[in-house]
Amino acid sequence: MESEECMKKGLAAVLLGVLFAFTAEAATVSLLVIETGVSYEQGVKQQSWVWENVLLDTCFDAGHVVVNSPPMRFQSKTHGEFPEEAEEELHAARDWGADFFIVALLDYESGAQAPREIALKLFRVSPYQKIYEQHLTGISYRTLKEESDSIKTIARGVVPHLNSR
Repeated sequence: MESEECMKKGLAAVLLGVLFAFTAEAATVSLLVIETGVSYEQGVKQQSWVWENVLLDTCFDAGHVVVNSPPMRFQSKTHGEFPEEAEEELHAARDWGADFFIVALLDYESGAQAPREIALKLFRVSPYQKIYEQHLTGISYRTLKEESDSIKTIARGVVPHLNSR
């Protein structure tokens, strides 16, 4: 009697596991950080690395598969919804099967360590559609932890949209 009850519980656990496996599907996400207002000779700014790492971690911690491209750099601010120079990255993401493409555009003033403006955009890859956008200006932080915590909060605003396939 006891083994029969254990077997029923085991079977129920397996069935629940199979059910959750089909309903809790992870999205595949490609991430690109773009710096503007910087010279090509400079290394990637620390805040750009922080944004990239926090976005990667936040999406991964939410159960999504995330890959990133090397940061792109432009001397002047890009215009339009999606920088033409980055379209190759979007096409590559589509080719490997990404569901979503996140672009973090960090616009720096010459010589500044912190960006003057940040645009965070989320695109559905197929069919191509912008589904989320947030603009931030004038943000400054006293510590790296304060910066990281703030970016985590902002990044968590993207995560619910990754379930909208």
